Amino acid sequence: MTIVASGVMTLVDLNDAKQLVAYIGSSQQRQVIYNPNGGSYVPNYASSNNVLTPQLFIAGVNTDIAAQAKSIKWFYQTNSSGAFTEITASDSNYTLGSTAPKTLTIKGNVLASANSITYMCEIVYTDAGTGYDVTTKAEYEIIKVTNGTNGTNGTNGTNGQDAIRAIVWTPDGNITRNANGSVTATVDVYKGSSVVAGTAFKWYIQDPTATTSSGGDADGGAGWRLLNSTTNYGITGYTTKTITVPASAVASVESFKCVVTYNSVKYNDVCTIVDVSDPIVVTIVGTGTFKNGQGSTTLTAKLFQAGAEIDTGGTAYAYKWSIYDSNNVKNSTFNKTGKTITVNASDVNGRGNIVCDLDKP
Repeated sequence: MTIVASGVMTLVDLNDAKQLVAYIGSSQQRQVIYNPNGGSYVPNYASSNNVLTPQLFIAGVNTDIAAQAKSIKWFYQTNSSGAFTEITASDSNYTLGSTAPKTLTIKGNVLASANSITYMCEIVYTDAGTGYDVTTKAEYEIIKVTNGTNGTNGTNGTNGQDAIRAIVWTPDGNITRNANGSVTATVDVYKGSSVVAGTAFKWYIQDPTATTSSGGDADGGAGWRLLNSTTNYGITGYTTKTITVPASAVASVESFKCVVTYNSVKYNDVCTIVDVSDPIVVTIVGTGTFKNGQGSTTLTAKLFQAGAEIDTGGTAYAYKWSIYDSNNVKNSTFNKTGKTITVNASDVNGRGNIVCDLDKP
């Protein structure tokens, strides 16, 4: 088994700087469709700005504290290579927010001469408990997808058909937290730079055990399990353009594929949804002292995540207890399990530490 958390009764650290987790939210999708025939972009950031918003969380707390940051800086990198360049002021392509949380608005078609741009947000937060500055970073990449140029027909001189492609994306972001909430994923079909309507939709969840004859089908291919009325993990909308994925369907990271039919031809794309779990804090509750080597004490391991107590019934995890003496030598005869245990004075040689390790059952 893999230990996912541990608690020690006699060790309390009140001075460590807080662990920070940063994300970047966006108001537009990451892919930009460029049509070289008319020189158009979809979405057109010049008319539909993409606003990037920094988000900052203290591990174990689900409140966004980006507005409390000491400083927020934005950088960009072109085509995933070379050094990052800091954006220090607003210009024709960007509007740099002046107050926290310091947003970055992309208001120009910055992919005109690049295939991708990666934006990095560097956040400095002053830990009120220690007075130390803690720095964390997050990245966000936008990608250009270019349509082929129109050809000319020999028979009638008209331009050929525009390229058709499907793009699966998550309009409200691809993050759930601590197995709570839900995320929507939707598929857009583009003919050139125009969005067209698909006529049939199939959604799949990635599963290495699925085959085209068992769990999947030829459209999804091996490794993709078809979502339907009997296999859906709580996901809804799997025969429509948009699905709603509950956090319970996401085990850390899950990928989803949509096969959409347009004009009797099938197209597909994939998106990934991530569940971000705050660390579990194990607190041991009970009396930790004995007198004259007599008596016993009852100890209970309480679990907290994102400020709330979890697993109050003690069934979601396996609780394993150990005792170490003052020389950090483990008591080999002490081997107890469960959320609540009884410790006898005879189990402790003078003084020592009792440890509760948390495993997945």
